[in-house]
Amino acid sequence: MNDELVFHPLTIDDRHAIQAVTLNSGLRNCNFTFTNLFGWQPFFKTQVCIFDNTVILYCQFRNMPAYIFNAPEPPSKETIETLRMREKGSTLVLWAIDDHYATTVQEYFPEQTTVTSLRNNFDYIYLRRDLEHLQGKELKAKRNHVNRFIAEHPNFEYQSLDKSLLPQCLELELQWRNQNPHDNPEYGDTIEAEQQVMERIFDNWDRLDAIGGAVFIDGQMVAFTYGAPVTKDTFDICVEKADRRINGAYNIISQQFVQHLPKQYTYINREEDMGLPGLRKAKISYNPHTLLGFNKLAIEPVKYSLKRMTPYDSEETIQWITNQYNFDRNQVTEWVNNLHFNWSMSVKATDINDETIGLLNMSDYRIEEEAEKISLDCPELLDKLNNLRYIAVFSFIVSEKYRHTKLNYDMIMSIWNDLQEYDFVFIPVMHTLKTHNYWQRWGAREFYRDNISIYYMLPLSNEAKTMMI
Repeated sequence: MNDELVFHPLTIDDRHAIQAVTLNSGLRNCNFTFTNLFGWQPFFKTQVCIFDNTVILYCQFRNMPAYIFNAPEPPSKETIETLRMREKGSTLVLWAIDDHYATTVQEYFPEQTTVTSLRNNFDYIYLRRDLEHLQGKELKAKRNHVNRFIAEHPNFEYQSLDKSLLPQCLELELQWRNQNPHDNPEYGDTIEAEQQVMERIFDNWDRLDAIGGAVFIDGQMVAFTYGAPVTKDTFDICVEKADRRINGAYNIISQQFVQHLPKQYTYINREEDMGLPGLRKAKISYNPHTLLGFNKLAIEPVKYSLKRMTPYDSEETIQWITNQYNFDRNQVTEWVNNLHFNWSMSVKATDINDETIGLLNMSDYRIEEEAEKISLDCPELLDKLNNLRYIAVFSFIVSEKYRHTKLNYDMIMSIWNDLQEYDFVFIPVMHTLKTHNYWQRWGAREFYRDNISIYYMLPLSNEAKTMMI
């Protein structure tokens, strides 16, 4: 996986790439219905990142940044750590995470993670056959409403939605909105916002895989609904509106629509109840097959302290380098004792238990002391570099537990102002180490290599930057 996850604003052109993951993942979460994602994108400012059969959505819920995952397996610790870095020390929030995913992620950072059940956001999953036939005593009342509607309106007509019927849907939606003047407290969106979402979906109807239906009495639309697939066997009901003045209108549109759906859909997702008592009662009355539970995970940033080092830290430096890289201790001891360590520029990071979790050791030594061969191969280049003021990174090590947590960034930034006294930072990196990409992202450029290391310079002054052109 890349060290950085690349997100971009979700557009309709992302549909096939997103659905290549979501339709096959088995996650029946309505948050992954592409029609929903596209419709609400302007309100949630949704961005998307797709990699390795994984979709990550980045949304703003009531100005709270949050990530939503869709993948066959829970996200890796590396992925979560990368997102923590992206949040730059703020709390990382994962939204609509099922219990299995939540348990896995919490094990990565047990001390920093809080899990909260999102009951108001649970999805109601129904068996298609139950909504289609309304059999059994649990659904007797719904069956009676349908029978009464048919008896009172024997000539009613059901039609599949096409573009010619969409203006009538908006008219009925406006009528419904006037009958139901309340806000959606969970998302902070208003009923008016839902109308704008509907208009956005209708304007792009031919490019989406939405399916809809409507019921008419004497040519007048009295109910309509539409939705889209969330997986190959699950269909999501995105919107359902009816004229409340007509008894059974909601019941008939629900039954008729499910009856006309393609047979591949075994499950129907009728989404959440948003904590609205009336809506919750209505959804429960349809005898759901499953309540699809979700959680919010809040992963707090790592708490640590940074302090400048002294010569008394040399023994710890020797031990750290030896342990982290499995080097020879005697050789490391010789390096540390013979190099001109700039202890006042070196930084140690400690956690809340005062345990060391990272070292950044800076040294004042000449380039030829690190690589004698460069004086033979590139004497003119070496002369130019030695005419500039520079300091070297001897070791920069963050413990495994704290990698990708912004600690490395904070350690460098803690001495950044002091570094401006120099023209460049000299950074020797052995071929076997994994920090090459890290320094390159900071703007370091290779100027020499041998069979042991690559030598980088991170320019700070205009003189050094000119040398790199």
